[in-house]
Amino acid sequence: MRLTDYFIKKKVQSLAFGAACRKHESRALEDVSHILVLYQANDHELAESCLNVLRRKNKWVQACVYVSGESTPEMNASYVQIHAGKDVNIWQVPFRSVLDRFKAIKADLLIDLTPPDCYPMQYLMLQHPCEFKVGVKHADIDLYDLSISVTEREDIKYLFGHILFYLEAIRSK
Repeated sequence: MRLTDYFIKKKVQSLAFGAACRKHESRALEDVSHILVLYQANDHELAESCLNVLRRKNKWVQACVYVSGESTPEMNASYVQIHAGKDVNIWQVPFRSVLDRFKAIKADLLIDLTPPDCYPMQYLMLQHPCEFKVGVKHADIDLYDLSISVTEREDIKYLFGHILFYLEAIRSK
């Protein structure tokens, strides 16, 4: 762990503690119209095929992509890109302007496909006003309303398949 990760990890843990006290929601996929998906740029091709599955189900899909390297894959211009070099400070905390832009994205469902060590995206996710958040259960803290347990970080398509299965299994009242 890098020293800079220590500070952002502490902020994420603090936000996660506060988020645990909020009212948790669950929604059936059929009741969701706006979906926000978080992923890393190096997973773009796999993530894009997952987003297309949601679009074929007539869902409005928006993405927030964390770009940690110099090169950025070609992607939809409407996607929010968070660049490690210019959108976060030295302690890996996203700037206020980035947080405000992120929180303004309308979403009924937030799906986090980022790995457990992507702290800037966890920081953003925990502050988004979406009432139903889905992602991989991390060993040390539970960040989501619906957590998918995996033994190791699986391929995104595999993880997305499980998330979609559980979302389709949820029945509304």
